[in-house]
Amino acid sequence: MILGVDIGGTNIKFGIIDENYNIVARRSIPTATQHGAQAIVEDIIKMALELQKEYPLTAIGIGTPGTVDYANGICVRCANIPYQNTPMTGPVQEATGLPVKLANDASCAICGELYAGNGREYQNLVMITLGTGVGGGIIIDGKPYFGTRGGAGEFGHMVIDASGRPCRCGQKGCLEQYASVTALIRETQLAAEQNPDSVLAQFCKEEVNGQSVFDAVKAGCPVAKQVLDSYLNYLAVGVTSLTRIFQPDVVVLGGAVTNQEDALVQPLREKIKLPVKVVISQLKNDAGIIGAAAMAVEQ
Repeated sequence: MILGVDIGGTNIKFGIIDENYNIVARRSIPTATQHGAQAIVEDIIKMALELQKEYPLTAIGIGTPGTVDYANGICVRCANIPYQNTPMTGPVQEATGLPVKLANDASCAICGELYAGNGREYQNLVMITLGTGVGGGIIIDGKPYFGTRGGAGEFGHMVIDASGRPCRCGQKGCLEQYASVTALIRETQLAAEQNPDSVLAQFCKEEVNGQSVFDAVKAGCPVAKQVLDSYLNYLAVGVTSLTRIFQPDVVVLGGAVTNQEDALVQPLREKIKLPVKVVISQLKNDAGIIGAAAMAVEQ
């Protein structure tokens, strides 16, 4: 069995993966970004040791956002996690005694699709992952494309407005400033505050998350519809640009927001004026975990 680890800006997800890429057990912990990168490494080691006592693990695959030094197993930097050339593979391998593979989280997600999802049906696909940031991956002729240094697919830092919102990567107008779940939550909160008598504001009284705006749209709220429409406009710009560049058989959407299914995909398709198929990942929010395990044994 393989341990797949998917590091996100909010949570770290762990999955025990069998030989058929099925998840047989799960764990999740908050990402301790406030305590620094070393705390994140230590949390992963602690959970890995606990799971190693329960399951006959043979390898560990770890996916993380940001730039990765594949050869040396180092998390170089990330806009949402305080990496500073942080060793990951070495400490985890030393603590567990298992072989460890570190890769960019988007590369992991695309490998999950390749070996256990839409990649079994399509030879050329582009995947966009929507979460704290925006990631992505590329499959060309049935093979994952990682680029010269393994960082291909950083779609979240594709600039869609050169004078737009500042991004933590140092640029302005990056796609993830408009199409991430973080951006959706921010705009939902802002609209609720500006329209305190709206249905959206009622849905946001206790907690604002990526589902709030969808719930308010279903309840017929025009303010929520404007927020969602704006979000989908930006996402459509990203999908359209990537379609023109790669001409894929299919564009696959991943991340927790895809649990909204047709409420997300149907209006998005209407905004894309190109003949490209847009689908939700077959693995949904598990693509990163399964892909990290796949990277550990396949790549």
